[in-house]
Amino acid sequence: MELHLYYAIALFGTIAAVFKFILYPAFFSPLAEIPNAHWSCCFSPIWIFWMRWTKQENSRIYELHLAKGPAIRLAPSLVSVNSYEDGLKKIYHGGFPKPEFYFNGFAVYGTDNLFTIKDNQTHSTQKKALSSCFTKSSVMSSQTARGSSRDILFNRVLPLIHKTATEDKPIEVMDLTYAYLLDTFVQWQFGRSLASNMVENEKERRFYFDGFLGVAEYTFWQYYFPRLVTMLQKFGVYLIPKSVQSAFEGVENWNLEKCDQAQQLLASGKQLSVDDQPVAFEPALKGMSEVNSKPKMYPHRLRLASDMFSLNSGAFETSGNTSTYLLYELSRHPEWQTKLREELLGLNPPLRHVPGKLVEVGDITNPQDIDKLPILQAVLMETLRLWPSVPGGQPRVVPRPCTLGGYHNIPVGTTVQSYASVLHRMPDVFPEPLNWKPERWLESSPEQLALMKKYFWGFGSGGRMCLGIHFAYYSIKYFFASVYSNFTTTIHDHGDMEASDGYLAGPKGHRLELKFHLVE
Repeated sequence: MELHLYYAIALFGTIAAVFKFILYPAFFSPLAEIPNAHWSCCFSPIWIFWMRWTKQENSRIYELHLAKGPAIRLAPSLVSVNSYEDGLKKIYHGGFPKPEFYFNGFAVYGTDNLFTIKDNQTHSTQKKALSSCFTKSSVMSSQTARGSSRDILFNRVLPLIHKTATEDKPIEVMDLTYAYLLDTFVQWQFGRSLASNMVENEKERRFYFDGFLGVAEYTFWQYYFPRLVTMLQKFGVYLIPKSVQSAFEGVENWNLEKCDQAQQLLASGKQLSVDDQPVAFEPALKGMSEVNSKPKMYPHRLRLASDMFSLNSGAFETSGNTSTYLLYELSRHPEWQTKLREELLGLNPPLRHVPGKLVEVGDITNPQDIDKLPILQAVLMETLRLWPSVPGGQPRVVPRPCTLGGYHNIPVGTTVQSYASVLHRMPDVFPEPLNWKPERWLESSPEQLALMKKYFWGFGSGGRMCLGIHFAYYSIKYFFASVYSNFTTTIHDHGDMEASDGYLAGPKGHRLELKFHLVE
């Protein structure tokens, strides 16, 4: 009798498990109507993990959306949505919260930052302390930002390019753009006295970039299996090598030291020059901590440092990848260099580099004038479209039953995401989507242009849109306006320029060597 009862319980348990984990998700869940990326996706996440592990996710999702429509089921509770009104707009403008993915991949010092906070209300409250200095008007009018451009772009980068041009030597420009963008942002962020010098100091550059970028090979484990990583480390098994973790911690310490020094600079009460203003750090400090505190003892020190790390790392990696691809495309399309240079000749004062002359802030063209240049805007927009620096899925969690991609009653707790690499390559929005065509931003009808801007997702959208968008445009446009006012470029050599398939993306070969040629 007891044996029969045991068998009955086991049978019931098996039937319940089959129903819960196979039959319900495959046939009875509201998600069952959505096309599966693979037959197994309705009851297992193995397929999407395999796509991520083998670095096929973005390209495969693009093909599937073209074949199967605006919504695709990637796992039992994961859906990719590729539409605007009942997709992008509803999810990202509608305040859907973030999942654990962001904390796993982008939290530092073991604490949240603006990028990783799940709850939108918490994010909004914390963002208020920083948002004022990141508005377009603030960035464009910032004398500290112009001083940073003077020091790094005009007095370091352009002389370096001029020297190699006169010697007919190539420059590896991926590292150069990374260095320029990081130095420019850090000086604005913390002030001139605490600035970095990655452009000229090779030791500092290798320490930072090797330490920061070394973990990229292991992001699969970091993003999706952080608990497994931690558990195995207790047994001496390191999915992320100890040397990689140690190097990344060195970069974290570098950033934390900048924060501590900036806090003490402000606590000293000294009158700071415009160049020494820690523009991004000061409002964040005042918003969540105390200016007059003991060294390394100010409230919310690590949370503040986490925000600063998120900002300066994002400022160089994503913008650096965009700049690298824009240099690549312009070097492959000399006719667009010519058009851009003709446009730049209209600037007053012109962005002319005079060898041996140190540039002052008053000599620099107003950023507002550079920002208005339509050809510069077009080549940048097209590069951001074709080569998005964040092409991967941006996951959010459904907070209430809703309709997405034409499918009704999407359950609460479902993870939904859109991909810039898919949105930017839809042929009905961007004809010839795989071709770099800046003219689409200059010659399209008003209706087509409005449609393209809806689907353009180079910096995200909604309340969690990239905070640094205006500084990114500012620093990238200054760089390209200055370079192509003085030089033309040709490709000398490069690694694999295909974009890596992941959440973030840059050239797989991580190397682009250009020759710069003086122009009259």
